[in-house]
Formats: sequence, structure tokens, C-alpha cells
Amino acid sequence: MKQFWILLQTEYRKRQSSYWLPVWIIAGVALLILLLLLGALIGNWNEIRVGFVNLAFDYEDVYDGVKIASLGIMMMMAFVFTLFMLMNSQNSLSKERELGCELFYRCQPVNIWSSTVSRYLMHIYAGSLLLLGLGIITALITAIITACTVGGFYLGCALYGSLLGWLIYLKICIVFGSMYFLFSAVFRNNAFIKGTAMLGIIELVFYLIEEMFHRTILLPDIFKNLFVMLGSLNADNDLSLAIVLGDARLIAALLFAGACY
Repeated sequence: MKQFWILLQTEYRKRQSSYWLPVWIIAGVALLILLLLLGALIGNWNEIRVGFVNLAFDYEDVYDGVKIASLGIMMMMAFVFTLFMLMNSQNSLSKERELGCELFYRCQPVNIWSSTVSRYLMHIYAGSLLLLGLGIITALITAIITACTVGGFYLGCALYGSLLGWLIYLKICIVFGSMYFLFSAVFRNNAFIKGTAMLGIIELVFYLIEEMFHRTILLPDIFKNLFVMLGSLNADNDLSLAIVLGDARLIAALLFAGACY
């Protein structure tokens, strides 16, 4: 276990900047938005009246609104993390070959499966911990804003929305992160481009075969099935933990990730 922990730390140090860069990008965008808001406030200060907004909302309306707002913010941040997760996973197993030092690493007294697991966990799921931290901070800020506008500190609702967004991001990691992790073992470099192109070619071949047989046979739609395994992604009032975690498609996603590994 100690050796495995060291492997995790090693993978973190090797790509430390790629884990934290999404955080700095999101922080920079948030700071820019804050500066723009402050500029707008200062420019229109004489027209501003500070106080609570008396909105005719029922509790459930506010609850759903805060949840959806937190979920929406979380999904925007998850989009940034997804880009970096894909960049990390696409060369998880090919970086050493690309640099010409694969033989050196294979000669080290480390079990190859332990090394592979550490890379899989760090390159695909490490960013989710940082995203979770950002989600908690975002939920707190959202609750403070609601306290200053609608007169209620809805921290639980905000945390619930952030949790839903975080779980959806984990599903993206399970499906697409695992797939490009597999492609990193197949292609020497640019696994994202080459793997996606390969899937596109297979999809085109399937389409041509279906047309040749006048659609009397139906072949799987690869990209559609990949997104189907993510389950429901609709940011509506009905989205809940039961839907996100209780979806049978999650089992298919886990089996798919295991097969890719």
C-alpha cells in the first residue's frame, strides 16, 4: 500500500500543473466576471438601492432554482476539467514511449499493474477532487447570494446541485476517460484525435453497411451509445440523486470502464 501511495504521488508530481490549471482558469474567469460586475456597480451606483428583494417565490421554487443554478455552474466548471482530463488520459500509457524512456520505467521494481492503476486513477479521477472542492465553494457563494437577495440561506440546496454536477462529471470520466485511457495504449501519440477518428470511420462503415442492406440490419450507433451510458443530463427539476445513481446505465458505464482498463 505504501508503494502504491508513492506511485500516486509520483503521477501527481509529474502532471501537477495539468491538475491545477483548470482551477486557475476558472478562478481567472470568476475574477474577470467579478471585476465587470464591480465596474457596472460603480458606474451605476446612484441608481442602486441596497436591500432584500421581495420575490413572490414558494419555498420549492427557490429550492429548485438554487439547485439548478448550482448544477449549471458546476457543469460549466466540469466542462473545463473534462478538457484537461481528456488531455491527460490520452497519453497515460504512451507518454514514456513518446519520450523514449518506456524501457527505463519498465525496468523499475514496480508491479506493472500497480503502475497502470495509479495512472488510471490520477489521470482520470484526480481532477474530480479539485472540482468537488470548487463545487463546495460555489455552493457557499450561491447560498450567500440567495441570503442577500431572497432572504434565505439555501446552502443545502446549493450543495445538492453541486453534488449532482460532480456525479455527472464522474460519469463522464468513467466513460470517456476510460475509453481514451485505452486509446493511449493503442496509439503512440495524439490518441484523442486518432481514437475519435477511428470511431468515426467505424461509424461511417456501419452506416454504409446499413444503407447497402436497405436498413434491414441495424448496427450499433457508437457515439450515441457512449452518451447513453452517461444517463440523464437534463438540468431540470426532476434531476435527482436517484436518477443519477439509480440509472441502470451506470452499470453499463462501469462495465465499459472495466473492459477498457
